[in-house]
Amino acid sequence: MSDFSSINVNGCWESDEFDYDGVNSNGRYGRLVSIWNTNFFQIIEVIKSRHFLIVIGKWKNIDRNTIFANIYGPQSVTDKQTLWDELLNIQQSRKGKWILFGDFNVVRCDSERSNSSFCSTSAHVFNTFILNVGLIDYNMDGKKFTYTSRVGAKLSNLDRFLGCSNFLAKFPTVSPTTQPQELSDHCPITLTSYMDNFGPPPFKFYNSWLLKDGLDHIVLNAWKSFDGYGLPDAYLVAKLKHLKGEIRK
Repeated sequence: MSDFSSINVNGCWESDEFDYDGVNSNGRYGRLVSIWNTNFFQIIEVIKSRHFLIVIGKWKNIDRNTIFANIYGPQSVTDKQTLWDELLNIQQSRKGKWILFGDFNVVRCDSERSNSSFCSTSAHVFNTFILNVGLIDYNMDGKKFTYTSRVGAKLSNLDRFLGCSNFLAKFPTVSPTTQPQELSDHCPITLTSYMDNFGPPPFKFYNSWLLKDGLDHIVLNAWKSFDGYGLPDAYLVAKLKHLKGEIRK
């Protein structure tokens, strides 16, 4: 499809809770579509060009604006430089939590390509842009390469997520992952924020307590006076619980 407006976005989820915007393609390349749930994200501004689609809005329960930049990088080195300069200017005038994602059509180092030529100039320009904007390139889980050419088995890592320090501070556990490659020559990539929950810590001990008179006496008496039974691991847990109770008193 050359016209993004012909996509039935709500029909994909059988719901009317979604909104979207896009950039039409230039021939076979360059079409961009961004979709969001209106229950959680309220749009403020959309900025478009041939190579990016920036959506700025209020994310529910998140302070300040969140800015999602959907990227499709150009081919030529000159056009890449123009794109990075344009994004840098927009970033300096729109404050918030920035997250850039998509097909940047460039690699950062020689190891991100296989069976294809490495352009050091494009990599240098891209790395300079990341440094100037202050972006974090998240380590990708899954496959090493996100793009596979159908001819010549050329492999490249062209797709990624880049987040600013404000985004990282709000979501310190985000992790990007490559998904299985099926119909496209690119692997889908997802960004997930997760938090391992092992339950509440069994006991918090503050160093300042060591300055209190009699603490060592309480610990020694509690440790010696405990009378329990069971397997060694269960016995130790019960003994520590008893110690915790005595200190709490």
